[in-house]
Amino acid sequence: MKNLRLLSIIILIQLLGVSAFAHEKDPVLGDNPTEEQMQLVRDGAKDLCENVDDDNEREMCVMDYYAQHNLEEEPSCD
Repeated sequence: MKNLRLLSIIILIQLLGVSAFAHEKDPVLGDNPTEEQMQLVRDGAKDLCENVDDDNEREMCVMDYYAQHNLEEEPSCD
């Protein structure tokens, strides 16, 4: 069980490391982002994190993605 958790963490770290290259089109939001820019970041987070099985890890994935793109809102993992 401990090995499975460790493997999950390693996979999550790898996914987050690739995210900078996988979603270059997603904007890093400035001071006054448009709704369209914010939606691009939401969609990028959803695409990146949808395959994470554990709810807590998925939420962390989305929060990290939002932080990378300066989106300051509570993540929705729906």
